[in-house]
Amino acid sequence: MKTLLSKTLILLGAVALISGFMLLAPGSLSAQENADTITEVEPSLTLSYLCVSGDSVVLTARLYYKKDRDIIALQNAVVGFTASNEKENRELGSAITDSTGNAVLTVGGATTLPATTEGAVSYTATFAASEPYLGASGSFVAKPATLTLEFYEEDSVRFVRVNATVTGPKGTTVPLTGETIKLYVPSLFRPLPIGEISLDENGTGSVEFPATLIGDSTGNILVMAMIEESDLYGFVQGKSAIGWAIPKHYIAPERPKRELWTPVAPLWMIITLIIMLLGVWAHYVYAVIQLARIKRASKVDTWADKP
Repeated sequence: MKTLLSKTLILLGAVALISGFMLLAPGSLSAQENADTITEVEPSLTLSYLCVSGDSVVLTARLYYKKDRDIIALQNAVVGFTASNEKENRELGSAITDSTGNAVLTVGGATTLPATTEGAVSYTATFAASEPYLGASGSFVAKPATLTLEFYEEDSVRFVRVNATVTGPKGTTVPLTGETIKLYVPSLFRPLPIGEISLDENGTGSVEFPATLIGDSTGNILVMAMIEESDLYGFVQGKSAIGWAIPKHYIAPERPKRELWTPVAPLWMIITLIIMLLGVWAHYVYAVIQLARIKRASKVDTWADKP
């Protein structure tokens, strides 16, 4: 009896041991397969450049990668920025990407950065490799320029004058010529264009100020001058405020019309809706009255049937 019991226990132990190996084997194989299927992700980095007033440059690096047909922003990634020429490479700092994959760095003293003999500065944004992401970099070359705005009146007509300058080869300030300047004012969704200027040989140009612009409650409005997508200067912005706009509280609010897409519905729709609601509630009232009559009639019949 003891021999049979011991053999049974040994057999059960062997079965349990074999079952454990069988359970562990697929798991180990699956883990190995998962390790083999992990692939490296190759992100893309684009660098945009904006030279603003006050001798400052705004560098924006966008970091993302593609998965199937989707473009996914890489968040909380550290991006380093540098400025260089043929001889010098200067670190400008670093920034962390936000939820949209953008890392923004503002650099002061753009005219003191290492530049070529023609005055151009090469900006580079770099993302170091971090598993499972590979490294990525982007660059942009531009010459720092400055746009200043002036406002003046001539024969009761108001004008906006733009002065554009750039740093010359010897470090001196020279007029910026041959570029097109676009003027904007802030608007609800995107800046509203109000004019366009071609710079003359003195680096200046003027355009008439629109008389129909609406500003804040005191009539102030911000005017922005832009050089867009220049091969030499990239994106350059200058801005200034002026109190020539129409104060906002002087404009009488327009009453909404009775249309299908306005907050106030047409009269025919309101009347139709009231008639339909009255019909529905009339049916409810009629049903309640009929139920009350049926209940009252049943009580009368009950009393009549009693001996």
